[in-house]
Amino acid sequence: MKVTKIIAVFFLLGMFCLYLNYFSSFVMPWQKEDAIKCVLSWGQLENLPEKAEIISIEKRGSIFTRQFIIEFESSESEIKKWMQQSKGFENNIPEIRKNTKVYEIHPKSLQSYGGRVEITGSKVLINMSWS
Repeated sequence: MKVTKIIAVFFLLGMFCLYLNYFSSFVMPWQKEDAIKCVLSWGQLENLPEKAEIISIEKRGSIFTRQFIIEFESSESEIKKWMQQSKGFENNIPEIRKNTKVYEIHPKSLQSYGGRVEITGSKVLINMSWS
């Protein structure tokens, strides 16, 4: 009876870890750097500005799809410099929604779906997907 309870506890713990890793929106601390690299790669974006403060990182999707949403804040001049260095913004004219510039980024040379970058003053929201 005792062995059965131990097996049940390990099974539940394993299922919980599987849920956190693949199905929850929470990005584990050890996944943070990889999530940022994926988003930048999928959008053909350069590294975030040096003094960027990451506000939030969220993941969505399943084993077969993945979406990362990263929000950061930096100075407007650093954001402008970051945009000029990023291939994803080349020849990309934003749609203006109130005070927000929305850039649709869908690189044809990558297997990622791409997504959008929304810039409002000193805040940037990057939303990229892979399927």
